[in-house]
Amino acid sequence: MKRSFVTLLAVLITACSNASVSSNAQPVAAGQYAWSKVADQGPWRKNYNFQMFAVGGRLIVLHPDGTWETADGKVWARSPLTNVIDNQAFLDYVLFRGAVFGLGHLSGNIERFTFKPEIYRTTDLKKWETISNKSNIPRRFFYRPFVFADKIWIIGGEDRQTKYGDIWNSPDGINWTKQRENAPFGPRSGSQVVELDGKLYLLNNDVWSSADGLNWEKVTSEIVKGEEIFGYTAVIFDKKIWLLGCNRNGRFSSQVLVSSDGKNWEAKDAPWSPRGGIAAAVFQNKLFITGGKYGGTPNHVDFVYSNDVWALEQR
Repeated sequence: MKRSFVTLLAVLITACSNASVSSNAQPVAAGQYAWSKVADQGPWRKNYNFQMFAVGGRLIVLHPDGTWETADGKVWARSPLTNVIDNQAFLDYVLFRGAVFGLGHLSGNIERFTFKPEIYRTTDLKKWETISNKSNIPRRFFYRPFVFADKIWIIGGEDRQTKYGDIWNSPDGINWTKQRENAPFGPRSGSQVVELDGKLYLLNNDVWSSADGLNWEKVTSEIVKGEEIFGYTAVIFDKKIWLLGCNRNGRFSSQVLVSSDGKNWEAKDAPWSPRGGIAAAVFQNKLFITGGKYGGTPNHVDFVYSNDVWALEQR
């Protein structure tokens, strides 16, 4: 989602086909799941590309304007925690060992920006501590950090000149080691990685899997046959991969895509408006979403931002 909006769809991945997806989307409420609207508007400003985490018995929204938290998903309170990484369209927070880490600080835009290799951590969701001013974290952006084998990992990303296909990890967020130079999936940015049943899945328009984070095999060249998708948020819920808020061939949709193996995907309709760049997290056995952005396409030039709150649960 980050790269797609910032550079006007430049992150589209060209791929061939071998995935299967249902041709007729079914409502998520059919069968064992149902969406419900928790709030017409959250207390945060309508926006996209911010994050949501479940941590310490609370659900928190890390927004460009600050942080909000809830114990029940309904009543939200403003936290004193600030947005310490600055441009959340370029960098992400990550949940690691019960704390939230901010990996770097980036201000500006793709043409002109300033990057600081500072690492931040909060354990109480009230204040940040700067645990390093001069980490050796790769100086890049448009990657999605993830946790695996008790380390924080970075795959790919880019800077002003180069898109990368390497793999890094760190045991503390400060000291980073390049573990592989040229991964088989090649240079890419905006990749999301989730863990399901002990296996990692790297998702763009294609899908790759790995048991160790270093050796990867292609699962499918296209998530949806004949379509290029991006802008989604990937979440594990009920032992399945859920892709929330997909842009399909330049048009946004309120459909979600669901898979238990990364290869075979089922499209399901959702009641919320079309959008990408959603914030999502699993909390109290429900999948919560908020935020997102729609527009910038030939058939819908104006942008529409969201801050409603929805929850998906099993029935």
